[in-house]
Amino acid sequence: MLSNKINSINPSLTLELSAKINKLKKEGIKVYNFTVGEPDFKTPRYIIDKTLEYLDNGIVRYTDTSGIPNLREEISLKLNKCNHIKCDKDSIVVSTGAKQAIVNSLFALTNPNDEVLIPSPYWLSYPEMCKLTDCKPVILPYNENFKVDVDILNQYKNSNIKCLILNNPSNPTGVIYSEEELLSIGNWAVENNVYIISDEIYERLSYDKDFISIASLSDEINEITITINGFSKAYAMTGFRLGYSCSTNEVSKLIKRLQGHITSNANTLSQIAGLTALKDESDEVEQMIGEFKSRRDYIVSKLDEFDIEYIYPAGAFYIFIKIDQFYNSTINNSLELCNELLSKYNVAFVPGIVFGDDKYIRMSYATSIEDIKQGLENLKNFIVDQKI
Repeated sequence: MLSNKINSINPSLTLELSAKINKLKKEGIKVYNFTVGEPDFKTPRYIIDKTLEYLDNGIVRYTDTSGIPNLREEISLKLNKCNHIKCDKDSIVVSTGAKQAIVNSLFALTNPNDEVLIPSPYWLSYPEMCKLTDCKPVILPYNENFKVDVDILNQYKNSNIKCLILNNPSNPTGVIYSEEELLSIGNWAVENNVYIISDEIYERLSYDKDFISIASLSDEINEITITINGFSKAYAMTGFRLGYSCSTNEVSKLIKRLQGHITSNANTLSQIAGLTALKDESDEVEQMIGEFKSRRDYIVSKLDEFDIEYIYPAGAFYIFIKIDQFYNSTINNSLELCNELLSKYNVAFVPGIVFGDDKYIRMSYATSIEDIKQGLENLKNFIVDQKI
């Protein structure tokens, strides 16, 4: 008998879509692919050069389980200076990607059958991470701003709730919480003895206002918050698999103890790359962020022309587009609509059902503006055909 727990974890519903994309590509058909969740830019050269220099020395050994002390110190300096989060290097555990940092946090915080609040639409891995750690995911509805608020939290309040996962900026919607909204949520969590796992992996991709970390808003909120971040999105370092958590020393010790028996330290070369990314940041990063904003602005202008609804993305590099108005006798859900767009119009989106909302599809704009322009033209053709 194989593991019931792992069998209970849902495979990605996008695997079938990915297989179709690859099949079309092999047939020589150009596919305008808006499913990708990673920057299309090269990792900045200054990061690559330093990593190669270190590799040439031939000394690539284990590090402390929590990460290289210089890297943890640099992360804590960044969090203090840029995010206004009070912490020191002992608050930091460097992990193999932000995914591991989140799973580590859930293991450290929860006991079997504890409840974890997950606002919808949600990143598809959150519920499965909860199942893996034997806690219960509780999906929350959203308000008129596509966010969670205290009124919603109070509806689901009970003694079994251990923590709230807050993804800010959001994947898939791109919404960003204001200081007032975060303070309200943070105070609610403090009053109700609920931890917050704040996934801030897209924090640098905030286009209209300065980003605010929830842990920065008060000492009390900081005490119950685990801030998750990494290097994949801001520095185009997805393949380096480098993330981190910032928490109280009490929690970070548990995370370190757990990680010591799973992966030990994160990849040593990746840690050198991360240290370089923070210490020697170049103009390339801001140029990349500016390009994402330009793409965002172009897409929303075209969707407005098409007269199609969407959730305005203040951050990240996704836009959540409402498509249930196109459901009919042959297209009944977001997965079927994405299949239709791919097979007949050569454009690939992620169906909203994987994020908990079947009325939408997710478009990533981590691709060239040329592909965006043609892909949106193909989407327009679909819309026109549905009105005939």
